[in-house]
Amino acid sequence: MANSDKKTLESMINELLPNYNCGACGFKRCDLFTESVLLGDDIKKCPFLLKDDFKSNFEELTDLLNQNKDLITENIKKSETKVQGCCSTDKELTGLIDGYEADFLLDPLRDEHSCRETLLITSPLAKDLKIGDYIQYRPLACPLPHFAKIIDISHGMHVIHIEGPCHRVTGEKKDYVNVGVALIMAFEGIVSKGKMPEVGKTVKFIPTHCMMQKVHSGVVVEAEGNRVLIEGIDLKVW
Repeated sequence: MANSDKKTLESMINELLPNYNCGACGFKRCDLFTESVLLGDDIKKCPFLLKDDFKSNFEELTDLLNQNKDLITENIKKSETKVQGCCSTDKELTGLIDGYEADFLLDPLRDEHSCRETLLITSPLAKDLKIGDYIQYRPLACPLPHFAKIIDISHGMHVIHIEGPCHRVTGEKKDYVNVGVALIMAFEGIVSKGKMPEVGKTVKFIPTHCMMQKVHSGVVVEAEGNRVLIEGIDLKVW
């Protein structure tokens, strides 16, 4: 497959994917899933493509892949990379939106499905929230609404797990309390790729559940093994 042909096909596939970066397909980002599709992976691994909202995208992708069977077959033959390993690439450390290089990826703690976020919710509704409640909020400086479950409340701060957008795949009906804009005070998770940071250092990282796959910055205040707590969160990277 000529590099130009592969690049064009890769761009076309990626544009037709939902680009939610939800991880439901088994890849942390849609562009990484695209690379896997170019190596013969099944587009049906993306559950959103099987929904009515993306019916036309699914049909267009199916036609596109059928038209390029020879190119994909050639690419598979030439590639020494297994499909399962195609997501293990330095591309993961590059912010999808801004192109900045992160120091590491931040994965969820063991047996958890997203990194822990600590929120400062300024809405008057905050006083009525309880552990187990579901909320909708928008982090300050982020254009996307987030959907989350409160897992702890301490000293006026709410610790949450991100729940969206995968709840849209399962069809679960949950009542989300819209608390408006919230400040992200901290992230807690596991360093999965990149260099383990030192306490007190300012770092650049990508939370693997972040739909925008944007590089965040903050200061490491705790580090034990590969588990870190990062405070002073900022979406600006200097």
